Amino acid sequence: MTVKIGLIGAGGIAQSHINALKKVEQAKIVTVFDLNTEGAQKTAAALGARVTESADALLNPEEIDAVFICVPQFARGDLEEIAAKRGIHVFVEKPLGLELESVGRKEQAIREGGILTSVGYVLRYYDTVQQAKQYLQDKTVHLIQAFRIGGSHPAPWWKQQHMSNGNLGDAVTHQVDMIRYLVGEYKEVTAQFGRNTIKTQNPEATIPDAGAVTFSMESGAVGTITESCISTYHSGSEIKIIGPNFFLQLTGNGKTLTIIDDQQNITITSKQDPVYEQDKAFVEAVAAGSGEAILCGYADGMRTLAFTLAAYKAAEERDTVTI
Repeated sequence: MTVKIGLIGAGGIAQSHINALKKVEQAKIVTVFDLNTEGAQKTAAALGARVTESADALLNPEEIDAVFICVPQFARGDLEEIAAKRGIHVFVEKPLGLELESVGRKEQAIREGGILTSVGYVLRYYDTVQQAKQYLQDKTVHLIQAFRIGGSHPAPWWKQQHMSNGNLGDAVTHQVDMIRYLVGEYKEVTAQFGRNTIKTQNPEATIPDAGAVTFSMESGAVGTITESCISTYHSGSEIKIIGPNFFLQLTGNGKTLTIIDDQQNITITSKQDPVYEQDKAFVEAVAAGSGEAILCGYADGMRTLAFTLAAYKAAEERDTVTI
């Protein structure tokens, strides 16, 4: 079965998906929409696809089986709800939104529509992350240490808190999600955020330039996440997961895995393209009518968003917030 795909958004992240979908045998992008008409036309011409006059027109179940929503979180409106009501399967980039109420409405529409969904927590698809998950299944974790440090997104909207949810919500959400995926659900969170540099470098920006988050898990484990989006001379990401009889570390957004215990001291670097693995899993799920191979559905992605929003609330209220 060929899965006919509509693409909403033709920017950088969409191009990444296009490159992956070209390698997926069952995938065919047939329609494209972007507010940047020139960009949409260029993308569509390269694919042999058609440009639609609106996102609503693209969401036509007679033309497409699935849609890839690759526009920023502030610009999605009710696209997921429309797709769900029309029986169109949805891939949507992370994060799912800016607050839980509208995302919750979308999740309900998706459940009622019975469609398949996949959320762009792409790091789950690394074989190294899968190996880490399997290793941790019977382990007791007591400490988690994570960080993500680097530069900011070039788009002006990204530096506005009400449009991006900041670095924690838009980028570090990958580390937030991976901790959930590997160790279990969060329980409580406290946080502090700073604007020591960004307020002078970019006075119009409203996002923090650094954050320090502490949390507890339902399992009883505790941990920290530190992050910065203004770091000129150092960048990277890391998650350390520590138990009484093992040490596990994921670096490079999960690409490299280290495990140390009484039986082994190994380091493995993945050779996979996780975007391809993610998109292939979604397309094949749509073709088969089964979501078993999808590693993050909409309800799952919503729980990751809940942690981010709780962290910002905890910082604002200077209190511990239960998730």
